[in-house]
Amino acid sequence: MLLHNCAAEVAEPLSLIFKTSFESGILPQEWKSATRNDRANYRPVSLTSVPCKVMESLIKEKLVEFLEKHNIISNSQHGFMSGKSFLTDLLESLECWTKVLDSGYCLDNVFIIIIYLDYRMAFDSVPHKRLIEKLKTYGITGCLRKWIESFLMSRKMKDGIRGTFSEEIEVISGVPQGSVLGPLLFFCL
Repeated sequence: MLLHNCAAEVAEPLSLIFKTSFESGILPQEWKSATRNDRANYRPVSLTSVPCKVMESLIKEKLVEFLEKHNIISNSQHGFMSGKSFLTDLLESLECWTKVLDSGYCLDNVFIIIIYLDYRMAFDSVPHKRLIEKLKTYGITGCLRKWIESFLMSRKMKDGIRGTFSEEIEVISGVPQGSVLGPLLFFCL
């Protein structure tokens, strides 16, 4: 709310921070910390700052544009895509099945495969170096690749129970839960 109410005053300084961060390929360390308060939740939720999420959104927009332009993302991909979801996937499937039925065919004669996976802890197992190499094979280089590498590397996490926190440890794999870019980067692997 503060950023929204002070948008005119903070827009220029934030744009300079974003530009410097992108061109240098370095994120402020403060943007890369996570705290896990819910012991039932295996993954720490990345409570990053609003400016970090804004910058992630800008990066994600350009990354999706690049991936779609180079046919790396299939049009049938619904997960993690803007304007698409589990529901839109079901609706498209229903439309396809309805067309088959309207054409006089039975669905039991048509081979249909729909796979829905629960990736629960899979997001934690993304090896950072392998993901960076995969992005290179897609043609993502320069400042963007370096920025994404900085986004993933040198992340820290700590546990908290009733206001008491553990020592921070380095996160050596996975994409940050609660981040804007995390799901898209997971998909890229």
